[in-house]
Amino acid sequence: MAKSLIAAVLCLLLSACEQKSSYDAPTLQRWNELKAELGPTFAGSPAWQAHMDFVEAGLVEAGVVAVETIPAPYTRWWAADKPSNAERALQIGDAVLPVASYWAYSGSTPAKGVTAPLLMYKKGLPREALRGRIVVFQVSPAPVGMAAMFSIGNQFATEDFAGPPGISNDQWYQGNYVTRFGRFDEVLKGSGAAGAIVVFSMSADRLAGLYTFPLFNLGIVGVPGLYVDAAVGADVLAAAKQGAVATLTLLAQIADVTPYFYTAVLPGRDYGTAQDEEVLLVTHSDGPNLTQENGTLGILALVREFAQRPQAERPRSLRVLLDPQHYSPGRHLIDWYEMHPQVMQRVVAVLGVEHIGQLEYGESEQGYGLTGRAEPWLIYARNDKAMIAAAIDAINTSGVPRTELRVPEKKGQGRWTGLAEVALKRDINGYATLSNMSGYWGTTAGIESFDAELGSLQIDTLVLLLDVLMLAPAQEGAAAAPL
Repeated sequence: MAKSLIAAVLCLLLSACEQKSSYDAPTLQRWNELKAELGPTFAGSPAWQAHMDFVEAGLVEAGVVAVETIPAPYTRWWAADKPSNAERALQIGDAVLPVASYWAYSGSTPAKGVTAPLLMYKKGLPREALRGRIVVFQVSPAPVGMAAMFSIGNQFATEDFAGPPGISNDQWYQGNYVTRFGRFDEVLKGSGAAGAIVVFSMSADRLAGLYTFPLFNLGIVGVPGLYVDAAVGADVLAAAKQGAVATLTLLAQIADVTPYFYTAVLPGRDYGTAQDEEVLLVTHSDGPNLTQENGTLGILALVREFAQRPQAERPRSLRVLLDPQHYSPGRHLIDWYEMHPQVMQRVVAVLGVEHIGQLEYGESEQGYGLTGRAEPWLIYARNDKAMIAAAIDAINTSGVPRTELRVPEKKGQGRWTGLAEVALKRDINGYATLSNMSGYWGTTAGIESFDAELGSLQIDTLVLLLDVLMLAPAQEGAAAAPL
């Protein structure tokens, strides 16, 4: 949907909701449909800007003040999400093989592609052996020994939280392998390789649209790369063992863009005085699909809900922070907190909001697709008896399904995940909320993957958690704690 059209329908959409509910299921459905129409909201892209325009206008209508934007410029690389054969292709001999996805920030080929012999990569292979070759990498499923890594205890879980083993752990492992575990980008950079093919242990539908994450390093690898599924990969591996010649095509573009951090305040009763305290609402604003990241819409719902209360009945101000550095190279190079010590002196609590209304993807004999269940939802809490009890009560009161509460400061409950980790760094009250990630590491999850009723129950929970943070006594000395 064009940016101008979104602006035109914004007021209609925001005013369509009855005042008794700022985030009922129909409202959330409309908001997410608009976001889904935009496609991936990578920072600095037209889709990202259109989505930010929508969210910012909604926040201003709700009554936020002190709006500030901090530029976060970078060089953006992108390729078509729905390419033609001329834009993305792999050919070995006379066979044209289907390509499931591409290696983001890898590189670009000429229009006719690059033609070179295939080379199967083996760890320790001299770099000079890669020159002039299309290097083939292989990603295996998560090792059996890693199961213990994912077997994390919890403080509380709803009765329906457990279920058949899903694919989210393996999806995370394989999706992160290229840059996190295998460091294939470091293998290729400066090697003179002509191209790269990564063979995943996934079906074509499951691999479709997988987006490279995380992007630890700045810049572009300089070697164009494609992703293929296990079935196609079998042909690629066989050809690589014979040193066959392949032609690889990946057309991409680059541009200097300037996305930005967005921050604003919904005033509380002491706003503008020395007694003012703030609760930080934080999320990423950029991602490859509908719900990674629609935390922006979750925060919009929360601000609209609390804006209906008289200012005198808001014990603390709400500070919104939308971070654009989720999928950009280098990741979190700009430290907004360090740049705003005067703001952080007033922040006494934090609530992280991510992945609203996600449905679970799975793989079965019938193939890959939605399972019909909610994606497991995770809540992280500080190790405080009152905060823990309040979170359990919020989960039970809202009736949100498939939800787990973890207290990472307790042994055996894993590590804190999500942007609200600033609660640990500053030793302040805080909760982080996010979902498992089965089908949400790529660009293909659209409105069919969103459940508005589920999202509404999750925001019910967030409202209750935010009520706790609005009233909970501040940690002594928390405002002075270093980041």
